[in-house]
Amino acid sequence: MNEKKPAPAVVGRAALMSVIERVLDEISREREPGQRPTKDDLLAFLASGDRKLNLFFIRHLPPDVISSLRRDPAVRDKLVASLRQLVISLKTPLLMPPVVRSFLNEATAWPMAEVRRQPDLWAARILAAIPLQPHFPLPLVSLRELMEGVQRQLETDLVSVTGLEELDGVYGFIERELASTPALGLFFARAQAIAEGKLESGDIIAYYRLLGMRLPATLERLEPSPDKDKVLVAIKEATGVQDAHSLKLHVKKMAMARADELMKEASNYQDLLELRFFFSQIGERSNRKLFSRKTGELARKINVRAEGYDLLGKLSMDELDDDGLLELVPAVIGRAEQFVLGAPQRFLVRLMKFYLETACPLLRRLKSEPERVPRLIQNFKRQVGLLNLYRNLDHLAQTMQRKMVLAICGPEMLSKAPDKILSFLTRLPPEFYPPKVMEVIRGMVRRKGAGYRFTAGDALVIFAAYPPAEEEEVEGIKAGEAFRRKASQGGKEDEYVR
Repeated sequence: MNEKKPAPAVVGRAALMSVIERVLDEISREREPGQRPTKDDLLAFLASGDRKLNLFFIRHLPPDVISSLRRDPAVRDKLVASLRQLVISLKTPLLMPPVVRSFLNEATAWPMAEVRRQPDLWAARILAAIPLQPHFPLPLVSLRELMEGVQRQLETDLVSVTGLEELDGVYGFIERELASTPALGLFFARAQAIAEGKLESGDIIAYYRLLGMRLPATLERLEPSPDKDKVLVAIKEATGVQDAHSLKLHVKKMAMARADELMKEASNYQDLLELRFFFSQIGERSNRKLFSRKTGELARKINVRAEGYDLLGKLSMDELDDDGLLELVPAVIGRAEQFVLGAPQRFLVRLMKFYLETACPLLRRLKSEPERVPRLIQNFKRQVGLLNLYRNLDHLAQTMQRKMVLAICGPEMLSKAPDKILSFLTRLPPEFYPPKVMEVIRGMVRRKGAGYRFTAGDALVIFAAYPPAEEEEVEGIKAGEAFRRKASQGGKEDEYVR
């Protein structure tokens, strides 16, 4: 009885593509960079009977296929026939694998317009920038085949994406790097599923960018088709709207509501500023009252020396109401010397801008709103120590300005920019200097000129003109006793003493 021969092993397309990549490798090594291999070159190599082809089979085909190949010479002919059919079906341009690999480390630095003119550079950029790592090798055979394979794999792996920023990155990669249209239905469904969970500040921005900007723009660009209709029906079922413009408005409304929720829960300025950036990105103002209140809350625990410079550069003081400023101003000015200690001069410049444009106008406004002054005094005490006594708003303003004088006359300025110190001091509001201090500074400017190279001795002269700390404390105690006497007699409470 004749033994039945085993069925020939099936060779998958991926394995055959790996063999073709090795053939392209072999051909490309003998070519100049501009001499791109063609299908005819591949077919000629297959027809040549080159023994290297057997080596490529051994390296890339499954063991059972190699075993059949060794037993039956006809298997080789079938494999070559399969390779010929695959080569004929390839989409040009073909790649030069050695050139692609040589571009991998620099591909992302090239401008996209240049990348799209060079197939090998484009392929290298795709491999270097791919957002999700592939589970299997991507054969470097045809640029179009590579693009289609990468997109197919990315969209298959969407179920494993757990963050909206990552999802938005995949969508943008397909549109920008692959010059293709993503599977809109898959991205919409995955984004909706992720958005049902807990979101971070970065997720809100990504949610709006993906569903409120990218996806509607793609929908508007697509011609009518059954696939587009399916996506619109899915959007209708999930949101109640069925066109790109309405989707944009719906997502904007939803994102703003989630951003307000996150703003209430923000535990640091980074999250707060990211949310503020989101509102500015969509052309809306954040909830001013909420943003200001949260800014004030976070100011109580801010590390001015570590975060102050960056914070004052990113915060827009116009967005804060006086309630927020009553917290932020004491937090910053109460640590003015620490803010500039050992820091470059630009720190002092930024601190001066905040003091002159934000703190001083607040102090002037509070003269007509005395009921808010106790809160400012209490917040300032929290920053500099509870033993300090502040009699009234004028006294507090002078103390804050003294903090600024300490910052201006610090070691950094005395050693590196002593000629600028008097100029900085004269920019501070005269009404917030004690009369004796103002008299000393004016005398210095008259005698020495604004460009005089300040010394530590000059700084001591200015600070000596300030009332001694003991004097302040005694006067504060006297003011407290006067208040208590007035209260015991049924008189009205002094407007600045609490």
